[in-house]
Amino acid sequence: MKPMPGEANIFPKSAHVRAIIDLAEDAIISIDRNQHMILFNRAAERIFGYHAAEVLGHPLDLLLPQRIAALHREEVRNFEKAPEEARRMAERREIYGRRKDGAEFPAEASISKADVDGEWIFTVILRDVTERKLAEKSMRTSLDEKEALLKEIHHRVKNNLQVISSLLGLQSRLIVDAPTRRAFQESQNRVHSMALVHERLYQSESLSEIDSQEYVGELTAHLFISYGVSMSRVKLDLQVDKAPMNMDAAVPCGLVLNELVSNCLKYAFPDGRKGEIRIGLRRSGGRLTQLVVADDGVGLPADATLWSTKSLGLRLVRILADQMGATVEVNSGGGTEVRLNFAKGGEGKTS
Repeated sequence: MKPMPGEANIFPKSAHVRAIIDLAEDAIISIDRNQHMILFNRAAERIFGYHAAEVLGHPLDLLLPQRIAALHREEVRNFEKAPEEARRMAERREIYGRRKDGAEFPAEASISKADVDGEWIFTVILRDVTERKLAEKSMRTSLDEKEALLKEIHHRVKNNLQVISSLLGLQSRLIVDAPTRRAFQESQNRVHSMALVHERLYQSESLSEIDSQEYVGELTAHLFISYGVSMSRVKLDLQVDKAPMNMDAAVPCGLVLNELVSNCLKYAFPDGRKGEIRIGLRRSGGRLTQLVVADDGVGLPADATLWSTKSLGLRLVRILADQMGATVEVNSGGGTEVRLNFAKGGEGKTS
Protein backbone atom coordinates (compact mmCIF):
# COMPACT_ATOMS: atom_id res chain seq x y z
CA MET A 1 0.00 0.00 0.00
CA LYS A 2 1.44 3.35 -1.09
CA PRO A 3 1.63 6.08 1.56
CA MET A 4 0.02 9.40 0.78
CA PRO A 5 2.19 12.53 0.50
CA GLY A 6 3.16 13.71 3.96
CA GLU A 7 2.23 10.41 5.56
CA ALA A 8 4.70 9.04 8.12
CA ASN A 9 7.10 6.47 6.74
CA ILE A 10 5.90 3.05 7.87
CA PHE A 11 8.06 0.89 5.58
CA PRO A 12 9.56 -1.31 6.82
CA LYS A 13 7.43 -1.89 9.92
CA SER A 14 10.22 -3.38 12.02
CA ALA A 15 11.69 -0.62 14.22
CA HIS A 16 14.88 -2.64 14.52
CA VAL A 17 15.35 -2.88 10.74
CA ARG A 18 14.43 0.78 10.32
CA ALA A 19 17.04 1.79 12.92
CA ILE A 20 19.71 -0.14 11.02
CA ILE A 21 18.71 1.52 7.73
CA ASP A 22 18.89 4.94 9.37
CA LEU A 23 22.45 4.25 10.51
CA ALA A 24 23.64 3.89 6.90
CA GLU A 25 25.93 6.61 5.53
CA ASP A 26 24.42 6.26 2.06
CA ALA A 27 20.94 7.29 1.01
CA ILE A 28 18.56 4.33 0.89
CA ILE A 29 15.38 5.00 -1.04
CA SER A 30 12.74 2.41 -1.87
CA ILE A 31 10.10 2.87 -4.56
CA ASP A 32 7.09 0.85 -5.64
CA ARG A 33 6.38 -0.38 -9.14
CA ASN A 34 4.99 3.04 -10.07
CA GLN A 35 8.31 4.58 -8.93
CA HIS A 36 6.77 6.39 -5.97
CA MET A 37 8.91 6.61 -2.85
CA ILE A 38 7.97 4.41 0.11
CA LEU A 39 11.25 4.54 2.08
CA PHE A 40 13.56 7.50 2.70
CA ASN A 41 16.25 7.03 5.35
CA ARG A 42 18.03 9.71 7.38
CA ALA A 43 21.06 9.78 5.10
CA ALA A 44 18.71 10.52 2.20
CA GLU A 45 17.24 13.38 4.25
CA ARG A 46 20.70 14.76 4.87
CA ILE A 47 21.84 14.40 1.26
CA PHE A 48 18.72 15.69 -0.48
CA GLY A 49 17.54 18.21 2.15
CA TYR A 50 14.00 16.82 2.37
CA HIS A 51 12.28 15.33 5.39
CA ALA A 52 10.86 11.88 4.72
CA ALA A 53 7.31 13.18 5.16
CA GLU A 54 7.87 15.62 2.27
CA VAL A 55 8.74 12.96 -0.29
CA LEU A 56 6.95 9.73 0.65
CA GLY A 57 4.31 8.92 -1.93
CA HIS A 58 5.86 11.28 -4.47
CA PRO A 59 7.58 10.12 -7.70
CA LEU A 60 11.30 9.54 -7.57
CA ASP A 61 11.58 12.22 -10.28
CA LEU A 62 11.46 14.74 -7.42
CA LEU A 63 15.07 13.83 -6.61
CA LEU A 64 16.38 13.89 -10.19
CA PRO A 65 17.37 16.64 -12.63
CA GLN A 66 14.64 16.98 -15.21
CA ARG A 67 16.98 16.15 -18.11
CA ILE A 68 17.65 12.62 -16.84
CA ALA A 69 14.30 11.79 -15.18
CA ALA A 70 12.87 10.03 -18.26
CA LEU A 71 16.08 8.00 -18.73
CA HIS A 72 15.96 6.97 -15.09
CA ARG A 73 12.32 5.85 -15.31
CA GLU A 74 13.15 3.76 -18.37
CA GLU A 75 16.15 2.22 -16.62
CA VAL A 76 13.99 1.10 -13.69
CA ARG A 77 11.40 -0.40 -16.08
CA ASN A 78 14.11 -2.31 -17.93
CA PHE A 79 15.56 -3.51 -14.64
CA GLU A 80 12.15 -4.87 -13.61
CA LYS A 81 12.24 -7.20 -16.63
CA ALA A 82 15.89 -8.15 -16.21
CA PRO A 83 16.92 -11.48 -14.61
CA GLU A 84 19.47 -9.99 -12.20
CA GLU A 85 18.38 -8.79 -8.77
CA ALA A 86 20.88 -5.92 -8.44
CA ARG A 87 22.95 -3.72 -10.70
CA ARG A 88 24.93 -0.50 -10.75
CA MET A 89 22.94 2.37 -12.18
CA ALA A 90 24.05 4.46 -15.18
CA GLU A 91 27.19 2.42 -15.84
CA ARG A 92 27.84 4.20 -19.14
CA ARG A 93 27.09 7.74 -17.98
CA GLU A 94 27.28 9.91 -14.90
CA ILE A 95 24.30 10.06 -12.58
CA TYR A 96 23.16 13.17 -10.71
CA GLY A 97 20.77 13.92 -7.90
CA ARG A 98 18.84 17.10 -7.21
CA ARG A 99 18.57 18.59 -3.74
CA LYS A 100 15.56 20.38 -2.32
CA ASP A 101 17.13 23.75 -3.19
CA GLY A 102 17.50 22.67 -6.83
CA ALA A 103 21.27 22.15 -6.66
CA GLU A 104 22.57 19.15 -8.57
CA PHE A 105 25.30 16.82 -7.33
CA PRO A 106 27.19 13.83 -8.79
CA ALA A 107 26.30 10.47 -7.35
CA GLU A 108 26.95 6.76 -7.50
CA ALA A 109 23.96 4.48 -7.19
CA SER A 110 22.97 0.85 -7.31
CA ILE A 111 19.50 -0.61 -7.54
CA SER A 112 18.07 -3.89 -6.32
CA LYS A 113 14.61 -5.43 -6.42
CA ALA A 114 12.57 -7.77 -4.28
CA ASP A 115 9.15 -9.35 -4.63
CA VAL A 116 7.14 -8.35 -1.56
CA ASP A 117 3.65 -9.88 -1.39
CA GLY A 118 3.56 -10.17 -5.18
CA GLU A 119 4.67 -6.57 -5.76
CA TRP A 120 8.09 -5.47 -6.92
CA ILE A 121 9.86 -3.15 -4.52
CA PHE A 122 12.96 -1.36 -5.85
CA THR A 123 15.63 -0.02 -3.54
CA VAL A 124 18.22 2.54 -4.60
CA ILE A 125 21.38 2.98 -2.56
CA LEU A 126 22.93 6.33 -3.47
CA ARG A 127 26.16 8.02 -2.47
CA ASP A 128 26.95 11.71 -2.87
CA VAL A 129 30.40 11.84 -4.50
CA THR A 130 30.74 15.62 -4.69
CA GLU A 131 33.79 15.75 -2.41
CA ARG A 132 35.48 12.90 -4.23
CA LYS A 133 34.87 14.52 -7.62
CA LEU A 134 36.31 17.79 -6.35
CA ALA A 135 39.33 15.93 -4.98
CA GLU A 136 39.78 14.12 -8.30
CA LYS A 137 39.55 17.40 -10.18
CA SER A 138 42.13 18.93 -7.86
CA MET A 139 44.42 15.95 -8.34
CA ARG A 140 44.01 16.10 -12.14
CA THR A 141 44.81 19.81 -12.09
CA SER A 142 47.86 19.19 -9.92
CA LEU A 143 48.97 16.32 -12.16
CA ASP A 144 48.51 18.44 -15.28
CA GLU A 145 50.61 21.18 -13.70
CA LYS A 146 53.35 18.69 -12.77
CA GLU A 147 53.30 17.17 -16.25
CA ALA A 148 53.56 20.64 -17.78
CA LEU A 149 56.48 21.42 -15.46
CA LEU A 150 58.23 18.12 -16.27
CA LYS A 151 57.66 18.73 -19.97
CA GLU A 152 59.20 22.19 -19.64
CA ILE A 153 62.18 20.74 -17.73
CA HIS A 154 62.85 18.19 -20.49
CA HIS A 155 62.51 20.95 -23.08
CA ARG A 156 64.95 23.23 -21.30
CA VAL A 157 67.48 20.47 -20.59
CA LYS A 158 67.33 19.47 -24.25
CA ASN A 159 67.83 23.09 -25.34
CA ASN A 160 70.77 23.55 -22.96
CA LEU A 161 72.43 20.35 -24.16
CA GLN A 162 71.93 21.44 -27.76
CA VAL A 163 73.59 24.76 -26.94
CA ILE A 164 76.57 22.86 -25.47
CA SER A 165 76.67 20.64 -28.56
CA SER A 166 76.62 23.69 -30.83
CA LEU A 167 79.40 25.37 -28.84
CA LEU A 168 81.55 22.26 -29.16
CA GLY A 169 80.85 22.22 -32.87
CA LEU A 170 81.80 25.88 -33.29
CA GLN A 171 84.96 25.42 -31.25
CA SER A 172 86.02 22.36 -33.27
CA ARG A 173 85.98 24.40 -36.48
CA LEU A 174 88.73 26.61 -35.09
CA ILE A 175 90.99 23.69 -34.23
CA VAL A 176 93.66 22.78 -36.76
CA ASP A 177 94.97 19.67 -35.00
CA ALA A 178 92.99 16.72 -36.40
CA PRO A 179 92.99 14.46 -33.27
CA THR A 180 91.84 17.36 -31.07
CA ARG A 181 89.15 18.32 -33.56
CA ARG A 182 88.00 14.71 -33.64
CA ALA A 183 87.82 14.63 -29.83
CA PHE A 184 85.55 17.69 -29.89
CA GLN A 185 83.33 16.05 -32.51
CA GLU A 186 83.05 12.90 -30.40
CA SER A 187 82.12 14.94 -27.32
CA GLN A 188 79.54 16.78 -29.39
CA ASN A 189 77.95 13.47 -30.43
CA ARG A 190 77.86 12.27 -26.82
CA VAL A 191 76.03 15.42 -25.74
CA HIS A 192 73.66 15.01 -28.68
CA SER A 193 72.80 11.44 -27.61
CA MET A 194 71.71 12.79 -24.20
CA ALA A 195 69.87 15.76 -25.69
CA LEU A 196 67.96 13.38 -27.93
CA VAL A 197 66.68 11.46 -24.87
CA HIS A 198 65.19 14.65 -23.42
CA GLU A 199 63.76 15.63 -26.79
CA ARG A 200 62.02 12.24 -27.09
CA LEU A 201 60.79 12.46 -23.48
CA TYR A 202 59.43 15.97 -24.19
CA GLN A 203 57.48 14.57 -27.14
CA SER A 204 56.40 11.41 -25.33
CA GLU A 205 52.91 11.11 -23.87
CA SER A 206 54.19 9.42 -20.72
CA LEU A 207 57.06 11.92 -20.14
CA SER A 208 59.00 9.08 -18.50
CA GLU A 209 59.58 6.62 -21.36
CA ILE A 210 60.67 6.82 -24.97
CA ASP A 211 60.22 4.49 -27.92
CA SER A 212 63.36 2.35 -28.33
CA GLN A 213 63.05 2.03 -32.11
CA GLU A 214 62.58 5.73 -32.71
CA TYR A 215 65.44 6.70 -30.40
CA VAL A 216 67.98 4.25 -31.85
CA GLY A 217 66.95 5.15 -35.39
CA GLU A 218 67.39 8.89 -34.82
CA LEU A 219 70.66 8.46 -32.93
CA THR A 220 72.30 6.30 -35.60
CA ALA A 221 71.04 8.52 -38.44
CA HIS A 222 72.69 11.51 -36.73
CA LEU A 223 76.00 9.62 -36.41
CA PHE A 224 76.03 8.69 -40.10
CA ILE A 225 75.55 12.37 -40.97
CA SER A 226 78.12 13.49 -38.43
CA TYR A 227 80.83 11.22 -39.87
CA GLY A 228 79.79 11.85 -43.47
CA VAL A 229 79.07 8.18 -44.16
CA SER A 230 76.41 7.35 -46.73
CA MET A 231 73.94 4.57 -45.93
CA SER A 232 74.28 3.48 -49.55
CA ARG A 233 77.91 2.56 -48.77
CA VAL A 234 77.47 1.30 -45.22
CA LYS A 235 74.08 -0.26 -44.72
CA LEU A 236 72.31 -0.13 -41.37
CA ASP A 237 70.36 -3.12 -40.08
CA LEU A 238 68.25 -2.22 -37.04
CA GLN A 239 66.80 -5.14 -35.10
CA VAL A 240 65.33 -3.15 -32.23
CA ASP A 241 62.29 -4.26 -30.26
CA LYS A 242 59.53 -1.67 -30.28
CA ALA A 243 59.25 -1.17 -26.54
CA PRO A 244 59.34 1.73 -24.10
CA MET A 245 62.63 2.65 -22.46
CA ASN A 246 62.89 4.83 -19.36
CA MET A 247 65.36 7.66 -18.96
CA ASP A 248 67.61 5.66 -16.61
CA ALA A 249 68.16 3.09 -19.36
CA ALA A 250 68.01 5.40 -22.39
CA VAL A 251 70.89 7.70 -21.40
CA PRO A 252 73.56 5.01 -20.78
CA CYS A 253 72.32 2.90 -23.71
CA GLY A 254 72.46 5.95 -25.94
CA LEU A 255 76.02 6.69 -24.87
CA VAL A 256 77.08 3.07 -25.42
CA LEU A 257 75.49 3.06 -28.88
CA ASN A 258 77.14 6.37 -29.66
CA GLU A 259 80.61 4.99 -28.87
CA LEU A 260 80.20 1.63 -30.60
CA VAL A 261 78.54 2.94 -33.75
CA SER A 262 81.07 5.79 -33.93
CA ASN A 263 83.91 3.25 -33.79
CA CYS A 264 82.30 1.29 -36.61
CA LEU A 265 81.96 4.38 -38.78
CA LYS A 266 85.51 5.58 -38.04
CA TYR A 267 87.51 2.36 -38.29
CA ALA A 268 85.57 -0.58 -39.73
CA PHE A 269 85.32 0.56 -43.33
CA PRO A 270 88.53 2.33 -44.41
CA ASP A 271 89.27 3.61 -47.91
CA GLY A 272 85.64 3.76 -48.98
CA ARG A 273 85.00 0.09 -48.22
CA LYS A 274 81.35 -1.01 -48.27
CA GLY A 275 79.75 -2.95 -45.47
CA GLU A 276 76.97 -3.22 -42.91
CA ILE A 277 76.37 -2.29 -39.29
CA ARG A 278 73.85 -4.31 -37.31
CA ILE A 279 72.28 -3.02 -34.11
CA GLY A 280 70.18 -5.34 -31.96
CA LEU A 281 68.22 -4.34 -28.90
CA ARG A 282 66.20 -7.04 -27.20
CA ARG A 283 63.76 -6.66 -24.34
CA SER A 284 61.80 -9.23 -22.35
CA GLY A 285 59.21 -8.65 -19.64
CA GLY A 286 59.79 -4.90 -19.77
CA ARG A 287 63.52 -5.34 -19.13
CA LEU A 288 66.48 -4.75 -21.40
CA THR A 289 68.15 -8.12 -22.01
CA GLN A 290 70.70 -7.62 -24.77
CA LEU A 291 72.37 -4.86 -26.79
CA VAL A 292 74.46 -5.79 -29.83
CA VAL A 293 76.49 -3.63 -32.21
CA ALA A 294 78.21 -5.56 -34.99
CA ASP A 295 79.89 -4.79 -38.31
CA ASP A 296 81.41 -6.79 -41.15
CA GLY A 297 84.41 -4.50 -41.48
CA VAL A 298 88.14 -5.03 -41.01
CA GLY A 299 87.84 -6.14 -37.39
CA LEU A 300 89.94 -5.24 -34.37
CA PRO A 301 93.74 -5.37 -34.38
CA ALA A 302 95.07 -8.68 -33.10
CA ASP A 303 96.37 -7.22 -29.83
CA ALA A 304 93.37 -4.94 -29.12
CA THR A 305 90.73 -5.70 -26.50
CA LEU A 306 87.96 -3.68 -24.92
CA TRP A 307 89.82 -3.83 -21.60
CA SER A 308 93.28 -2.90 -22.79
CA THR A 309 92.40 0.01 -25.04
CA LYS A 310 93.10 3.55 -23.86
CA SER A 311 90.26 4.96 -25.99
CA LEU A 312 87.97 7.19 -23.94
CA GLY A 313 84.95 5.90 -25.87
CA LEU A 314 85.60 2.25 -25.09
CA ARG A 315 86.42 3.07 -21.47
CA LEU A 316 83.00 4.72 -21.34
CA VAL A 317 81.44 1.52 -22.70
CA ARG A 318 83.05 -0.50 -19.88
CA ILE A 319 81.95 2.00 -17.21
CA LEU A 320 78.39 2.22 -18.53
CA ALA A 321 78.13 -1.56 -18.87
CA ASP A 322 79.07 -1.89 -15.18
CA GLN A 323 76.55 0.82 -14.31
CA MET A 324 73.77 -1.03 -16.14
CA GLY A 325 74.75 -4.40 -14.68
CA ALA A 326 75.74 -5.88 -18.04
CA THR A 327 78.48 -8.26 -19.10
CA VAL A 328 80.39 -7.43 -22.28
CA GLU A 329 81.48 -9.88 -24.99
CA VAL A 330 83.70 -8.85 -27.90
CA ASN A 331 84.07 -11.08 -30.96
CA SER A 332 86.31 -10.21 -33.88
CA GLY A 333 86.23 -12.45 -36.90
CA GLY A 334 84.91 -11.24 -40.21
CA GLY A 335 84.21 -7.94 -38.48
CA THR A 336 83.60 -6.91 -34.90
CA GLU A 337 80.68 -7.67 -32.58
CA VAL A 338 80.19 -6.14 -29.15
CA ARG A 339 77.43 -7.74 -27.11
CA LEU A 340 76.10 -6.46 -23.78
CA ASN A 341 74.07 -9.03 -21.85
CA PHE A 342 71.90 -7.83 -18.98
CA ALA A 343 71.12 -9.95 -15.95
CA LYS A 344 67.48 -10.15 -14.93
CA GLY A 345 66.57 -6.82 -13.43
CA GLY A 346 69.99 -5.40 -14.28
CA GLU A 347 68.48 -2.40 -16.03
CA GLY A 348 67.28 -1.16 -12.67
CA LYS A 349 70.89 -0.53 -11.57
CA THR A 350 70.89 2.63 -13.67
CA SER A 351 68.40 4.32 -11.41
